[in-house]
This record gives sequence, C-alpha cells and structure tokens, in this order.
Amino acid sequence: MRSSLIFFECLDDDDVAWIYHACHKVHYVDKDVLIDAGMVAAEIFILLEGKCRVESVAGQFLDLLSSGDIIGEVSFVDKRKTATRVSAQGGCAVAVIDGEQLREKLQTDVAFCSRFYLAAARVLAYRLRGNLQVAITEEVNVMNSAQEFVGEIDPADLDATAKSGARLAYLMSRFS
Repeated sequence: MRSSLIFFECLDDDDVAWIYHACHKVHYVDKDVLIDAGMVAAEIFILLEGKCRVESVAGQFLDLLSSGDIIGEVSFVDKRKTATRVSAQGGCAVAVIDGEQLREKLQTDVAFCSRFYLAAARVLAYRLRGNLQVAITEEVNVMNSAQEFVGEIDPADLDATAKSGARLAYLMSRFS
C-alpha cells in the first residue's frame, strides 16, 4: 500500500476523480498473470483487494504486493518490456487505468501530466531504495526515516499520508 500512498500524495482530488472514471474493475483468480515478463505494460493497475506476487523471469520471488499498491508503472513510464511477472496470489481485484485514455490525458493536460510523472517518479524512487536495501545489506536501512529525521516523524509526511490515504480510500470505496 505504501506505493499508492506515495502516488496519491502527488495528485489532487480532480486527478483522482479522473482516474476513477478512466478505470474498470477486473477480478483475477489464483495464479492469473496480470503482467507477464517481456511485455510492454499498456495499463496501470491499482490493487483493490487481495495480493499479487512479483517474480523474476526465472521464477524467483521478488515482492508481495497488497491492497492499494500500484502495478505496471515502470513499463508504462519507460515504454520498455517488463522484467518481472506479476500474478494474483489467491485471487485479487484491480482497478485498471486504461492506457490509451491515460496517454491522451497526459498529452492534453500539462498540470495533470506533471503531477502524474512526479507521482510515478516518487514510487520508482521508493522501490529503488527498497532494492538498494536488499542489495547493500540488511544492517544499513536506507528506508529508515529515523536516520533522516533523527527519531522524529516529519509532520509534513503525516499530513501528506493522511491526504493520500483519503484519496486512495475514496477510489477504493468507489469500486466496492
């Protein structure tokens, strides 16, 4: 869910309303593939219910996504083939943001475009830091905000999380 909180922090309420109207809900059963390795993601998914497994081409487990997570943004942003497979674990429901509608909105609404790509960049930075954490060592926690804020939670982060959480809750409730 952390990825969606980061994503929705950058968008405004009108953006979230537009995303809702550009989405349709799809259900997947256990082991159904949402995104297969080697394809270019045409859409972006918001995981509404359940979990999704992310694995390498060789089948190595990489991550377990949960309700609220954003899926498919990497390939959507860089328009390159995916390097991982994302599949339903035990069944899930997703909101699928129609890629064609999204690309058109990005081309015609400069303000939305800047907020959308800032949101995507922040999600990608978050995931990069997580990957670095695993690659470097478990002893050095690059995700630990305590190292950055010397044991205090930044009030700006709390406010942003509350706003993005409300936007995500609105979107998810509309698909219930």
